[in-house]
Amino acid sequence: MKTTQYAYLLISGNDDFSLEVVTQRLGILPTATWKIGDSVQPNNPRNLLEHSYTGWKYESAALETLETQEVLHPLLEVFQSKIDIINQLKEELTLDVQMELVIQIYDGHTPGLVIYPAFSKFLSEINAFLDIDMYAYSYDEPYRNNTHHIKGSTSKCPFH
Repeated sequence: MKTTQYAYLLISGNDDFSLEVVTQRLGILPTATWKIGDSVQPNNPRNLLEHSYTGWKYESAALETLETQEVLHPLLEVFQSKIDIINQLKEELTLDVQMELVIQIYDGHTPGLVIYPAFSKFLSEINAFLDIDMYAYSYDEPYRNNTHHIKGSTSKCPFH
């Protein structure tokens, strides 16, 4: 498996806000919505976790890439023309907006974290922060079990 990334814009805050109003005003269908108290995994009856807040979420596709811009730029394209509407919704409904970047690192293939000025400007204009979650998964066993000979002795070397 290769390193993957995805990003999403999350609108939350006032737990009584209408998800339908947000969808209608933005003119964008969310990839997920939930109300406070809804099941986190409604298709898994054994999981009793509930959402602790109401949320409206628009998520980009997960991509195998080392380029952060490849997952952030599509969100910018969708929401850049909606800055005024987002700010009106925040004010009228007492909402918060955040952007989330999720990076799943496999086999040490770490992406570069570059946030371009256009994206920074967008976040500033909607008074949102970028939260970056990184999940690093262990190296494959063959990397850890290679041996390296040093002056006639055998030692474990994780770099070969």
